[in-house]
Amino acid sequence: MTTILAPTVKINRGKPRIWLEGQRLARGAFTQDTRYNISFKNGTVTLKACKDGDRKVSAYKDKPIIDLNSKEVGEWFPVGTKLRAVVRRGRIVIRRLANSMKALKRDRDLLTKLLKGEPLNVVSMYHGAGVMSRSLHDGWRSAGIKTRTLLAAEIDGRYLDASLKANADLFDSSSVLVNAPVQDMEFDHVPSANLMEIGLPCSGQSKAGRSKRKLASAEEHPEAGALFFTSLEWIKKFQPAATIIECTPELLNSPSMAVIRSVLASWKYDLFETTLNGCDFGALENRDRAVVIAMSRDLAKAGMFNLADIKPLRVKEEKLADVLEPISEDDDRWTIHTYLEEKALRDAKKGSGFQRQLYTGEESYINTVTRGYARIRSTDPHIMHPTKPRYTRLLTVAEHAAVKALPKGWIETCELANTVAHEVLGQSVIYPLFKAIGAALGHNLRTLAETLLPTMTQHIEPTALAA
Repeated sequence: MTTILAPTVKINRGKPRIWLEGQRLARGAFTQDTRYNISFKNGTVTLKACKDGDRKVSAYKDKPIIDLNSKEVGEWFPVGTKLRAVVRRGRIVIRRLANSMKALKRDRDLLTKLLKGEPLNVVSMYHGAGVMSRSLHDGWRSAGIKTRTLLAAEIDGRYLDASLKANADLFDSSSVLVNAPVQDMEFDHVPSANLMEIGLPCSGQSKAGRSKRKLASAEEHPEAGALFFTSLEWIKKFQPAATIIECTPELLNSPSMAVIRSVLASWKYDLFETTLNGCDFGALENRDRAVVIAMSRDLAKAGMFNLADIKPLRVKEEKLADVLEPISEDDDRWTIHTYLEEKALRDAKKGSGFQRQLYTGEESYINTVTRGYARIRSTDPHIMHPTKPRYTRLLTVAEHAAVKALPKGWIETCELANTVAHEVLGQSVIYPLFKAIGAALGHNLRTLAETLLPTMTQHIEPTALAA
């Protein structure tokens, strides 16, 4: 018979202790007065029953007890370590729980690569055209950290092709591209990733997305509702030391986030959650995004990562006109949108709260420019004609990229049609905001690599982590 126990290393009389008891031990041939020897190798403690063993099973009221209470226990495992003890046919094998082993391995792999100056492997889910990737990689680079895209998953092939053109330096010959639904993917072999980025689709989380489909919650969305679960599955597979998740602010108060918190905590991650605004980080677009950074627990505690470490790296332009293109007053893009004017009157009469967003260029910000911007909807930002009151126009693609403070010329390198380019930009992140996140996280990890690696594996041999 096989019995699996889950002891925790505790303190007794000032010494670390592993305590095993009960008839569960007897089932494995460890009864009262059974003699046994102890060995420790590759992070595993083995108790083997033998006639001439130097230790003996004690008992209390006919209940077998194995009490390992010594300084030696602390050399095997730190106090507080949760263990897995398998009792079987005269042998007890004790090692860390699988989640603890995985956490040690992912931490050690990341820090070792940093010390050697090797590129970190990054997995990108819901990659789009790679704006989030571009931002984070540039932030990591500013912190002196090399990165490469191990895998990028994006369901729209047009977006993926655009990223390959605009972000060629993020990929190499070994990068894997997944142009398919992420929930349909199965991997025969999953290499470990050091970092992960997840631009969680917000079609269900946003108020507009729920209202459009009359959903009681984001989780009811037929396409996007369960993607948070798939994202968790990928984190479990790739075991990144740190993951950056972004979505609309509604995510933070959703059932999805409650599950994310609970599951990642059980996998030994600490979470840092906040809402950040583009204008605060050097962009003209007044766009709020939920940001969740999940960092391997030992790294988070040792490095004392703090959201306050994320600081602006850019000063935004004083006014919108600073990024507007010189479009002539008789250009065909200036149009009277009669149906929008009429809808604005109907909305005002109904008191629905919907109104047109009209900008002269003197404003110090512009409200969120979304994925469907090219459809010319009633609440999308429009630029007003300087002399003709009823004439307005949309932002050009270059202007749309500029209000998100993307590197100049980046969107043009994607070589996309205007409508698709607006889609890419409308669902992307604010470039300097996520560059700042990458820089803060990068500096923290780099400092950890220089101070933590020599001590973090003192209780476990490298060969055990390779299993």
